[in-house]
Amino acid sequence: MRSTIDFFKELSSIPRESGNETKIADYIERFAQDNNLDYQRDELNNIIIFKYIDGKEPIILQSHLDMVCVKYEDKDFDFNKDSIEIIEKDGYLCANGTTLGADNGIGVAQILNILVNYNFSIEAIFTTNEETTMEGAMNIDLSKIKGRRMLNLDGFKSDTILIESASFTDLDIKLNYNYEKGKKTNLYKISIDGLKGGHSGFDIDDDRGNAIILLSQILLNLDNVKIADFVGGTKINVIPSSSYAIIETSSDLSNLDSANVEKISDHISTLSIEESSNLLKFLSSFRHGVFSKNNRGEVITSMNLATINLRDKLITVGIRSSNENKKQELLSYLKDYCNGFELIIRGYQPGFRTSEDSIIVKRLIESYKSFNLNVPSIESVHISVEVGLLVEKIPELDVAIISPNIIGAHSVEERVEIDSIFRCDQWLISYLNLEQR
Repeated sequence: MRSTIDFFKELSSIPRESGNETKIADYIERFAQDNNLDYQRDELNNIIIFKYIDGKEPIILQSHLDMVCVKYEDKDFDFNKDSIEIIEKDGYLCANGTTLGADNGIGVAQILNILVNYNFSIEAIFTTNEETTMEGAMNIDLSKIKGRRMLNLDGFKSDTILIESASFTDLDIKLNYNYEKGKKTNLYKISIDGLKGGHSGFDIDDDRGNAIILLSQILLNLDNVKIADFVGGTKINVIPSSSYAIIETSSDLSNLDSANVEKISDHISTLSIEESSNLLKFLSSFRHGVFSKNNRGEVITSMNLATINLRDKLITVGIRSSNENKKQELLSYLKDYCNGFELIIRGYQPGFRTSEDSIIVKRLIESYKSFNLNVPSIESVHISVEVGLLVEKIPELDVAIISPNIIGAHSVEERVEIDSIFRCDQWLISYLNLEQR
């Protein structure tokens, strides 16, 4: 009898970066075939597995197949072929120098555990590209779905019912700087790395440094800087943990201990001193982080300065908000701040909100109390999940999110508490028993 952790370890051996989900979808399809379960798979590698028990209304369980792939810069690891090395340490499952993929591999594993080991009526929805475009959820065909209560297993906090998530707006800032004629030879590569990084929603209120902003502040204090390149960040939903710039400067860098300095021999054109200064001022004063909170201290609206690639003349920014008016205020501010640059909204994912008085919330509380003397927390969360897109397709869905305790998602510090996996499994089974008794 394979457990959730057993399934998770199997999943961790399969490449599943966003946009590269074919092999993990093959695994899920083989699982359905091996267990004689009906399923559908589409061209985006979304998969729905149908397991019906006569007389029992199905409950929808939902998770995404892809993961954020981040590693230490000096880590020799290829996410397209290498298996994630799982380490058990201090009561947690961790990875060796990479993201773990507990987001959302644990949720996928929990669903497989339920499907193969328990006799419940289930519609299991596995989507793709959740960590990037959410293209999977946007385009999945839910016409065969019969259930009207859905548990999403893509949370982070154990013993908690999440009833609201933020919307997410994905933006490009198109830079218009021009390189000077002629190429420089007296160049330096200055870099920052090893910052915490983390999830741009879940960790945005944790005062984590943004490597792009920190590097720009360092460079702004140097003399006569001419920038040849500036690169930082990895993903739209990840707080940048590293960045580097290639510059020419008249400053003595021998005592610069706040960043790594390397003399290079490349012959590269640069921006002028004036345009270099303008770029550094733009980056160093960028309002990355929390913009507003509610009266419970929960984040309502935030912005992540996610990536920059100067040679591509592109900056990417992610905005999260659970309040439309606050989001529009932030967009208005950003438009004014980017005066002279083109600001493009590249994508949008809606949030969702479920009433605390809904049937699914009441039954989750009841089922939790059946094995625990305490009452689960009911919270909103400043992350963006696919639930809003699925509710748009089936507006009458009654939805909530539960999960084990996952810390440091979207970073090399990602880990999942082992005991919380067992507790969440117990809760999930208790809830399904209550629904289908």
